[in-house]
Amino acid sequence: MVTREEIIAEIQKVPEKHLDELYHIVKSYEAVGGDEESSQGVMARLRQIKISAPPDFSIKANLYDLEE
Repeated sequence: MVTREEIIAEIQKVPEKHLDELYHIVKSYEAVGGDEESSQGVMARLRQIKISAPPDFSIKANLYDLEE
């Protein structure tokens, strides 16, 4: 896993002329997925998945036509 210190060390190597572009990349990541991932764990996201199937689907899945 990458640490914050490793990221900062790599950012310090970026030439000044590319800092504006890097800043926009970081801000766009923050707007799109940064908060969502941290506020909701994997299990919470998995609980939101809804499966529409007959009650015996897990036992007799091979009897159903799964191609549809």
